Amino acid sequence: MPATSLTLISQVSQGSPDSTLNYDGSSAAFQTTKVKGDGYYGYTDGLHTVAYFPSSFVGTIKMQASLATTPTSTDWFDIDGTSMTNAVAGSTAVTYNFTGNFVWLRVAVSGFTSGNISKVQLNY
Repeated sequence: MPATSLTLISQVSQGSPDSTLNYDGSSAAFQTTKVKGDGYYGYTDGLHTVAYFPSSFVGTIKMQASLATTPTSTDWFDIDGTSMTNAVAGSTAVTYNFTGNFVWLRVAVSGFTSGNISKVQLNY
């Protein structure tokens, strides 16, 4: 059972600004606010699960991580095996497991030209 469960995106539609997500509604890319990862708390297993809930989504969603305690824009890297592109799923989650003692995590969206992201959940 995960120790932490977070909702990183609760609902975003292409073209609709959302200041809580750093999304202005007109750009095709944004990153969510950073959240504390497994490594921040000193957990040693590093096991994470992310679930994307797309709806007629055109673009790419992926997880990014940082090992820095106070990350700058150049401290972030993509986590292999967490990228989803052009999904037409409705309420079915697309899930990925990944391992790493990451200090900070965030969602990065790019090429966002239509559709919605109903939710992104992270468990660790």
